[in-house]
Amino acid sequence: MTSMDLPYYILIGAGALIMTAALLFKRERTAGSDETTPQGPWDKADMEKSLQRFLNQIKHEQKAAEVRWTQANAALAEEVAELKQRLARVESEWAAWRAAGQAAVSGAPRASEEELADAFALRERYRRVFELRQEGLSPDEIAKRLGAGQGEIELILSLAGSGERGKADGQA
Repeated sequence: MTSMDLPYYILIGAGALIMTAALLFKRERTAGSDETTPQGPWDKADMEKSLQRFLNQIKHEQKAAEVRWTQANAALAEEVAELKQRLARVESEWAAWRAAGQAAVSGAPRASEEELADAFALRERYRRVFELRQEGLSPDEIAKRLGAGQGEIELILSLAGSGERGKADGQA
């Protein structure tokens, strides 16, 4: 018994209980009346036919659910296979890029992590100086805000200014 079958068994059990309760209720009701009267629309043969139709409907729905599940499972299997192929292709491309990068870097000296961290901090400091300058702050105000010397801030701004002038002169 799979977990997919559990709702069907519950429905079958509930249907059987309802049919049995209806049959017992009908017997109690007819027990007080004359035994020669017919039981009406709920005689045993009709109840068996109804129960059989109910079971056939449940079987049909179960088969349809199994077909849908099989189709979904096949679609997922195809998608997983496609994704595995794409992953393998990306991993091979990554390995090629990595090998090419290592070959290019192998001749150059490597910077230590400390040097890289210093360079990043310096770049971040320059970025903040230029942001504050664009906000209209003077070099003295920028120095106070960043906790740096006014001379350092003026040097950064003058180097950037001369670099910009050099670019403009080269274009003219």
